[in-house]
Amino acid sequence: MAQKSKGPAAAASFSPKEHKRATIAYWLFATFPLYFIGALLLFQSEDNLPPVAMLDNPPELLASVIIADDGETELGRYWKINRTSVEYRKISPNVTDALIATEDERFHDHSGVDFRAVGRAIINVGGAGGASTITQQLAKQLYTLQLREREEFARANGENVESESSGRIGRMWKRLNEKARENIIATRLEARFTKEEIITMYLNQFDFLYNAVGISNASKVYFNKKPSELSKEEAAMLVGMCKNPALYNPYTFKIKNYRLSLAKNKGVEPSAITAAEISEARAADSLRALTRRNQVLKQWLKNSDEGNEALRQKLTEAEYERLSKKPLVTNYQIVDHKRGIAPYFRESLRNEVTELLNSKKEDGSLVYKREDGLPYDIYRDGLRIYTTLNADMQAHAEYALERHLKDEMQPLFDKNNKSAKNWPFSNSLSDDQVNSIMNSSMRRSDRYIRLSEAGMPEEEIKRIFNEPVEMRVFSWDGERDTIMSPMDSIRYYKSFLQAGLISIEPSTGFVKAWVGGTNIDHFAYDHVRLGKRQVGSTIKPFVYAAGITMNVVKPGLVVPNISYCVDLYDPNGNPDGQWCPRNSDGSGNGGTISIMKGLALSKNNIAVYIMKQMGALAGPKTVAKLMRDMDIELLDRDVVPAMCLGSMDLSLYELVGAQATFVNKGIFNKPTSILRIEDRSGHVIYSAKTVSKEAMNENVAYTVLKMMRGVIQGGTGSRLRGGAAYGGIAYPTAGKTGTTQNNSDGWFVGLTPDLATGVWVGAEDRGVRFRSTDLGQGARTALPIYGYYMNKVYKDPKIAISTTDFEAPRNFDNSVFNLTGAEIDPAVVDSTANIVEEIQM
Repeated sequence: MAQKSKGPAAAASFSPKEHKRATIAYWLFATFPLYFIGALLLFQSEDNLPPVAMLDNPPELLASVIIADDGETELGRYWKINRTSVEYRKISPNVTDALIATEDERFHDHSGVDFRAVGRAIINVGGAGGASTITQQLAKQLYTLQLREREEFARANGENVESESSGRIGRMWKRLNEKARENIIATRLEARFTKEEIITMYLNQFDFLYNAVGISNASKVYFNKKPSELSKEEAAMLVGMCKNPALYNPYTFKIKNYRLSLAKNKGVEPSAITAAEISEARAADSLRALTRRNQVLKQWLKNSDEGNEALRQKLTEAEYERLSKKPLVTNYQIVDHKRGIAPYFRESLRNEVTELLNSKKEDGSLVYKREDGLPYDIYRDGLRIYTTLNADMQAHAEYALERHLKDEMQPLFDKNNKSAKNWPFSNSLSDDQVNSIMNSSMRRSDRYIRLSEAGMPEEEIKRIFNEPVEMRVFSWDGERDTIMSPMDSIRYYKSFLQAGLISIEPSTGFVKAWVGGTNIDHFAYDHVRLGKRQVGSTIKPFVYAAGITMNVVKPGLVVPNISYCVDLYDPNGNPDGQWCPRNSDGSGNGGTISIMKGLALSKNNIAVYIMKQMGALAGPKTVAKLMRDMDIELLDRDVVPAMCLGSMDLSLYELVGAQATFVNKGIFNKPTSILRIEDRSGHVIYSAKTVSKEAMNENVAYTVLKMMRGVIQGGTGSRLRGGAAYGGIAYPTAGKTGTTQNNSDGWFVGLTPDLATGVWVGAEDRGVRFRSTDLGQGARTALPIYGYYMNKVYKDPKIAISTTDFEAPRNFDNSVFNLTGAEIDPAVVDSTANIVEEIQM
């Protein structure tokens, strides 16, 4: 009988031993991913993992904030990445609810990793949404933060930074390691922080683009709101950006260069792209953020209907229908270092704070340092810099300067220079002088420096500077696009009047307002602290103070109104001729005048008389010492008899700080801009200390102050009392005007019991100026800015500036103002000879 065949089934059967091996192989294969993941997690080096404490004090991404004198108003920020932290309670529930509903429905149920979401993502191959939780996304931010810091450190030390892993396998392996590290960090975050803290850290770290890192800045940049004020649709828009801030940004489509982008994608020249194509692409992009916002609202509605207990604010069907039909409306705010109020002040403050925080003790160690021993960095350490600046006064000062220059002085200046043979320079300058100024300005320009550093020959650079190009230039009616050569643009910018204003509180030295120029984007030079110009007659109060201190004059002394000469001596003390200046208006040819009237009318001959009485050697040294006591160090060449007419160059900062001493009873307070500096945790690391010293006797100070009141009551500053738009100021005010040689500079310093304010007006180059003193004098160019400013200040109830009179010293002797003779104007009575004879007797 034939044997039956076992058949295929029998042939394929396993022996028990083979079955065991197959089972082991199956489970090894099935569980390999788990072993692989476990090994991947287990063998991650701690060196590659940032400490969780890094989030307690992030090493960067935290801007330093500048705060006004009210302790609340933000003036601006210093940052490399514009990030400011905000507390959970100050974030609208709309934001956190929209985020949880969209990014992590089970945020309150997992411990960093949502395994249900992971399983769903694997089964659907990512088609049912991502698996990363909010905690994992935060972990990724933290890991990226540490990686960036290490790369910066390596570059700073000249080390090579590893490039992106090459090849598909290399990139996959790198990404697997990154995911493993993110999961480890996420688990550690969950063990250390509460859910509220984690979601707050995530929102504070996220980069919403356009200098908006963190929910606080994003609220400001996109809606000009605080994060607590965001509505549901606004919150949904910002949360929608968390998926891809570039793709779902509501602003990008407005500024994107579609012509270049489309040309690159199509591989054609930009000129081949039609307007219709650009319009179509822009329209598509404009809907992307709106669609994404509505997706977030839909997820919010879904979670609300499912009763997600993590949501503090539910979204109803009716709300969804209403909100999803709303257009996407933003209130975009441009953010950069220069934007906002007081830009010149903030730039000066930046240098002051940086220098302060890098100051060292005698042993070379830092005076102020972080816990790690390194110096504080204003760009990344999240400092809070409390300043003395008053935001309301600053706004009034900026308004005043712009109003007078834009509406009044610049049109007059343009008319004045229109017929100049070498516009806008004065006709008194030769062609060689103008060419020298223009070439010097060219060589200082950024364009020239870049071309020169690139090795371009001088002749080629000059050719480029004389070729017309498209550019955007400043005008008082806003920036305008034009075509001109770089050389012509230099000439164009020199035609504008510049100005500076600083306002100081005499009793403290606190700076209350600081306007360094007309537009920091186009005229970056600060005319408050950096700019130094010839001060003219604003120096005279110090000369008068020195004369009164030396007891050679008193306010009521009546002297011949004639020209005076001061004997000069060479360095060896030998006679070296005489100095005999005259009044700019041609007066001083007879009659008599009192010392106090000489100051009120700013008579040069009377200042020279005082210098003559003090002596050609003792006088300049006495004035120089007085100014040195008020932190003004003069050059040796300035300490000469001619100093009584303001031949030296000073800054507004120096001049006004010193003049404030007259109000403060002779006590000089060093101008101060900083009240205190706190670190990100609120610990005070610097507190300002007032630097004060007695510069002059209080009776001398008050005597000069009272004389300066005469400048306003009937002297060169009397326009302030007049009926002009900037006039009508009846409150107690002392002041001094100043006009320099050839009308290149106009000055005015105004003093009240609460404020010392100085204004300078002039062009960038002294060779660009008014032809007549009538137009170029300080009473015409600078005083009106003070008037517009103070009228605003007096009317502002939030400022509440004093309107009372200056306080006189106890037992002050007013008899010094009694005239010693009759003041006679020869235009009225020609009896000078007799009066002079009587005085000399």
